[in-house]
Amino acid sequence: MFNIGQQSAVTAAFRLAGYEGDLEVAPIADETERAFLVDPEVYGRLRDRRALEQVLTQLLGRKVWVAERSPQWGEPIPFE
Repeated sequence: MFNIGQQSAVTAAFRLAGYEGDLEVAPIADETERAFLVDPEVYGRLRDRRALEQVLTQLLGRKVWVAERSPQWGEPIPFE
């Protein structure tokens, strides 16, 4: 799991990108990656998703991407 500093930094990065809701990720299949899932209408409004993914990758020390929530990802879990 991630420490409180990392969690706070991730929350702040999403806020800067235009998202202030609860953060959820796809079920974890590989500790080297994280996929943050957001509703489709939110996904389209995020500012500079690629920059957000790069910042999150650096903050968490693993490959990170932001994706639209859909059944293909499985049941989302809270980011902790």
